[in-house]
Amino acid sequence: MNKEITICPKCIRQLRNINAWHYCAEVSIDDLFADKSDDILLVFDEILQRVSIWDDVAVSATKNCVVFVKNKTFLVLKPMTKFMEIKFHSREFIEDEDLHKCAKWGGKYEGIFRLQNTHQLSSKVFNYIKESYQIS
Repeated sequence: MNKEITICPKCIRQLRNINAWHYCAEVSIDDLFADKSDDILLVFDEILQRVSIWDDVAVSATKNCVVFVKNKTFLVLKPMTKFMEIKFHSREFIEDEDLHKCAKWGGKYEGIFRLQNTHQLSSKVFNYIKESYQIS
């Protein structure tokens, strides 16, 4: 079922409805990566390429991260100096030594990976992201 996407007239962000709360300032995704390493940019590019083709995915930038939204935000990418922080949601607590953190957040769990390069982007990471997409 495709839902119509609304564009905020002030910041040009894609929203699921006109009253959706969001950080309302025009931010360029390119600006978020201006002083980041090529490795961090490549992590973003690979995730963007694989996730943006899924149905009903809207991608936009806030002041310090890139958000991926279906019905709700299901993925947040925060480019840091030495790594890309990847936040996603899960129905259950995840025991995984590769995770930086997993904690209860609202009615679900929030998992966080911190990746330094594309070699760390395993099928496991994308499986977690896909589950987050499916429950959003």
